[in-house]
Amino acid sequence: MSSSRRIAFGAAAQWGSRGVSIVLGLVMMPILLGHLPKEEVGLWLLLGQSWAVMGILDLGFGVVLTRRIALAKGKSGGDPDTPLTDQSLEEIADLIAIGRRVYRIMAGGVLVVSCSLGFFYLNNLELATVSHSTVWIAWIVLCLCQALNVWSSTWTCLLVGIGYVGWDALLATSINTLTLLAQIAAVLFGGGLIALASLATAGSLIQRLIIRGFCVKLNPRVFNLKGKWNPAAFVGIPNLALRAWLSTLGTVLVFNTDGFFIASASGADNIPAYRAAALVVLNLHILTSAFAQSSSVFISQLWQAGEVQEARRIIQRNLRIGTCFTLCGGAAILFAGESLFNLWLGPSNYVGPLVLGVLVMVIVLEQQSFIISTSCRATDHEPFAIWMMLGGILKLCLALPLIHKFGLLGLALSTIIAQLATAHWFVAKHGLRRIGIPFSSYLRSVTPTALGVVALTCGFCLLAKYTWQSSSDLAYFLSVCIASALALMLSSWIFILDGHQRRRFLTMLGLARFIDGVHYRP
Repeated sequence: MSSSRRIAFGAAAQWGSRGVSIVLGLVMMPILLGHLPKEEVGLWLLLGQSWAVMGILDLGFGVVLTRRIALAKGKSGGDPDTPLTDQSLEEIADLIAIGRRVYRIMAGGVLVVSCSLGFFYLNNLELATVSHSTVWIAWIVLCLCQALNVWSSTWTCLLVGIGYVGWDALLATSINTLTLLAQIAAVLFGGGLIALASLATAGSLIQRLIIRGFCVKLNPRVFNLKGKWNPAAFVGIPNLALRAWLSTLGTVLVFNTDGFFIASASGADNIPAYRAAALVVLNLHILTSAFAQSSSVFISQLWQAGEVQEARRIIQRNLRIGTCFTLCGGAAILFAGESLFNLWLGPSNYVGPLVLGVLVMVIVLEQQSFIISTSCRATDHEPFAIWMMLGGILKLCLALPLIHKFGLLGLALSTIIAQLATAHWFVAKHGLRRIGIPFSSYLRSVTPTALGVVALTCGFCLLAKYTWQSSSDLAYFLSVCIASALALMLSSWIFILDGHQRRRFLTMLGLARFIDGVHYRP
């Protein structure tokens, strides 16, 4: 399978995984509320937040380990289907040995830290219908679940690093679906916190065994070699991992602290409307980022193999994809406006067109920055930690004075000002230079795409607006979605697909005979 098809598969798998997660969450919540006391449901949701600890304590190691495995695979060649050479096999086996040792230590750390946090927090909870012993048992079981997930991370890094992107999401989604169905059955038959936590832990253990077995089946030669702790292979990993973690922390400070400023400045009752708008544009960013995330390992492999031009081609295509998807999706959100939030949350939950417009602009710029930084980091280069942390600190400094002066619009402006002043310009300058794409060439590639997509999307959406705006919220919202989808398909045809891909698509539809002799731009 070519790298383009694997990237498309990985993106589709991530989309499917997120969609399934959303649907399963919607199904699970009413069942919990209908069969468990509200206090017990609240405790389960509270305990579930402890999953964030695992991500924080990873300290960026998984990102770097996956990349190092991809770079080792690239020494065998840039083609994803190229067999691994003995050198690649030996290096990957050593990296697996390093990963297993480090993740064992991290798993123990997660277990200790999670239990310790629970000791200081859970003891202070005032409970009416649930005993403290029940909460403690459920918490300890969930801590074990987290530790098992960390312990199995090596196999996920291996699976993705050698180029099987998307399979980790498919396997995890399948197991999580079965786990959730088991949890629903347990609740219906009278189970509570301990049953929910025990089933989650069992699901994590099964997931580890299945992903490891899948890796063995795909790459038995790797497991035939007994890897060893190789200090030479470990050199540089801690430094790169710390930088990757600081970059992530800076992003968290920028995008995950808004609620605290709203509560301090104008009260918690203003949080839901702003948070809802932020979640809509954030989900757009997550869906669009799937292509860049799925491409990362292939860029690493091509870079290591010396096929730099092919790596740049993938990066430039990702930039056009990001432009098309974020602008079409952002236009749909802006034109749907109040109708979207009325349908989703009911009346009086629309944050307003100005705030929503700034948030959409933030995501459009953030998408370009994310693609460039992810591509640069795929070359085993982590230069963004300081600037992303500065972006987070500047956001914290600007948010409170701007929200006091301009309200929620000021909070949105603090985000875009902080990112433009720090991370965005540095990522564009340094990231493009690292991957060898001149800034002028970047502008010549992205600017016409952006202008064309804006013209197409606004044209279709304005037609939908003037035709359906007087209709119900549902009819108007659907008309905007259809208009944006049509604009996205046309934009993809013009700006993303090359001549070969267009012809292959038309051949699938049986229309190739009508385009013989027509020249498409490469």
